Amino acid sequence: MIGLCISGGGAKIGFGVGVMEILYEKEIRPELVYGISSGSLCTASLCFGGTDFWSSIDYLKNMLLDIKKKEDVLDPQIFRALVSQITGIGKSDGLYGMKTMRKKLDELPVKNPIMKGVVGYVDLMSGNINYVSSDSVNKKEFLDAVQASCTIPLAMQTQRTGDEVRVDGGIRDVLPLKHLIDDPSKVDEIHVVSLNPFTPLQEEIKKKILPVTLRSIDLLVNEVLQSDLKIAKLYNELIKEGRSGLIDDKRPIKFYEYVPTKFICNTIDFNKENIQKGIDHGHEIAKKVLKNYPLNTSTNQILIRK
Repeated sequence: MIGLCISGGGAKIGFGVGVMEILYEKEIRPELVYGISSGSLCTASLCFGGTDFWSSIDYLKNMLLDIKKKEDVLDPQIFRALVSQITGIGKSDGLYGMKTMRKKLDELPVKNPIMKGVVGYVDLMSGNINYVSSDSVNKKEFLDAVQASCTIPLAMQTQRTGDEVRVDGGIRDVLPLKHLIDDPSKVDEIHVVSLNPFTPLQEEIKKKILPVTLRSIDLLVNEVLQSDLKIAKLYNELIKEGRSGLIDDKRPIKFYEYVPTKFICNTIDFNKENIQKGIDHGHEIAKKVLKNYPLNTSTNQILIRK
């Protein structure tokens, strides 16, 4: 069984679309997908965007390429947010509202999910990360979780549901690889799509609060990504050295990783050009990783619990 794991990355989501298009070309058909933040948007589309893998990818691609500027997906509310924070009047706690993005989510055409998808969000009240599966809740509840998973603190309006204050799952788990591995489905091949480079790329930072905040988040994301994949690489080294017995009760899994090697765009710079740039780079990287698929051994192979 094949699993797909997609990290957060904001407007770099085009990279994930490009990778998935090459997966389709190589006749790789994921049956289980985990996503965080922008990765949850991919997850929602794979579940509800079409009747098969290709039509779901195509739906997501067309939706993203229709975005001409970030205001086509995010609703500016800077003045309301400032008034709310200064006076305590109103509920605005982010520089952008999420109504337009939610409208796009609600337009996903398929009623029932065509595959199992899992997304994660953080509840600021408890500090916990909560995972929601498309096969355990209705479509609206799942899309609520997707919206929450995309909510970058400060930049975007939080989602308040019952006793929870929900924000971006990437705060706690930017790459839900461990949860995919532990899923009862027991995948034996995992394709990991990171929308951010593992090593931070140098970029100019404007003298404004939002760019500084988003850059700080990106740096944190880079650190978490590196930590998550160090575990997989450690397993791989133990296998190579013939010491797999040191890891009790594990199963072998083929492991493929797709990581950008150049700057695509800033986190909320949503526009057609940046989306297409990401798609093109996703094609480039995926073709290299899958050059000899399925004859090649994977870039890594790790031992996982049975």
